[in-house]
Amino acid sequence: MRSMTGFGRALVERNGIQVTAEIRALNQRFFELKLSLPRSWGEYEAEIRKLIQNRVARGRVELFVKAVSVRAPAARLQVNEKLANQYVEQLRRLAKRLHLNGSPGIEAILNRPEIFHVVEEERDASDAPRLGLEAIQRALKVLDLERMREGTSLRKDFSARVKKIRTAIPKIERLSEQTRAEIMKTFQTRVRELLANLPVNEKRLYEEASAASQHGDISEEITRLKTHLDGLHELLGRAGPVGKSIEFLLQEINREVNTMGSKSQNAALSHLTVAVKAEAEKMREQVQNVE
Repeated sequence: MRSMTGFGRALVERNGIQVTAEIRALNQRFFELKLSLPRSWGEYEAEIRKLIQNRVARGRVELFVKAVSVRAPAARLQVNEKLANQYVEQLRRLAKRLHLNGSPGIEAILNRPEIFHVVEEERDASDAPRLGLEAIQRALKVLDLERMREGTSLRKDFSARVKKIRTAIPKIERLSEQTRAEIMKTFQTRVRELLANLPVNEKRLYEEASAASQHGDISEEITRLKTHLDGLHELLGRAGPVGKSIEFLLQEINREVNTMGSKSQNAALSHLTVAVKAEAEKMREQVQNVE
């Protein structure tokens, strides 16, 4: 059993590229995936979706991936020698024409950006998506561990509540039999009083009493409740997504308990069915967080 909620984060850094993947899983009846990827990763979206859907069956999943460069790109100095020669030649010609002393030095062209230009080498970003997939897989592992840890806690809670309901069933059965006997006795007494001065058909009397006792008979509901609890116990030990199946069984359990409560003509029995219903309702709340 796994919870639908959890968070996983992973960072992968290699060759000057750092990729961070954060994945968050939230409660939701059906599967929904929201992706936030670098713009140039569109062609990898289908692969990423498949990767996540193989690990998450139900709930809302949000994935955020960020890729950055953590190392300054390589640079080289580019010199326009042809233009530099033209500068020097023209300076010399001008100095000769104006009868200036000396010759142009290196400082005459040092500050010319069109001669000296620093060029940054383009970084190969082709490794980023591969690192991103690795980061996503690691984040999913962290997410799985958290969801399994919370799922273990949920399983323990379910098991404890199922045990409480099972413990209540023998008490419900005893009270049910006691109630049926009381109904029959009351019915017989009442009929005898009404027919005190008339001939009484004992066989017909018992048939009518038995029919009256059926109004408080919850044996079928108890049998179905036991069956549903057995199914719930089996689901709690099953691997894989079980949330929807548990939710269905809890609806059936709730239906049987409601029927028992409506048929009850005994205060103690009514109190027990209310307690059982409370346990079932708590499980119905909890199952909303089970995958």
